[in-house]
Amino acid sequence: MIFEYFLATIKKHTHLTEEQELKLCSLLSVKRLKRKEFLIQHGGDAKHEYFVNKGCLRTYYLDDKGLEHNTYFAIEGYWVSDIYSRTFEVPAICNIVALEDCELIHISNTALEEFLREVPVLERFFRISYQKSLANHHLKTIHLLTLNGCERYLYFSKSYPNLDRRVPQKHIASYLGFTPEYFNLVRAKAIRDGL
Repeated sequence: MIFEYFLATIKKHTHLTEEQELKLCSLLSVKRLKRKEFLIQHGGDAKHEYFVNKGCLRTYYLDDKGLEHNTYFAIEGYWVSDIYSRTFEVPAICNIVALEDCELIHISNTALEEFLREVPVLERFFRISYQKSLANHHLKTIHLLTLNGCERYLYFSKSYPNLDRRVPQKHIASYLGFTPEYFNLVRAKAIRDGL
């Protein structure tokens, strides 16, 4: 069943009856993306919440010089969307692109809100998910401001084991606030020092 992993993730935090699971699944759709295909583009529509069933995506913003700044990687079991756009019902402010071929499960904001009113126990799942996401984003911000380059790289490596095998190094460098050249120096030092 295509929604098995999705439902198992929800069961980690809350319980739905079989009837509720069937109703939720009836509201879900599957979206497949090829590598380098956009899920959301700046200025576009961000009216869905996406669960990554398979694959890896990155979220990034462009600055006024056209430079990309990666802010998020979404792998299996992660949720991805333009949360600012969804929350305030404005055009997307970020770009989300597939780094690998992806299989996503999605639900529209409208359908999700209606289902949450019918089945408030699912709000617990989304509250926990959003809290964890916000806490991780907060910690990332603190680390970017307080840790040196090597410490940032080590934290990333421990927090996201094996992601460096799936994501090009230039994207990890951007995520950490490094130039690709500085990232190579930091990574080489960490490997040389056995960290």
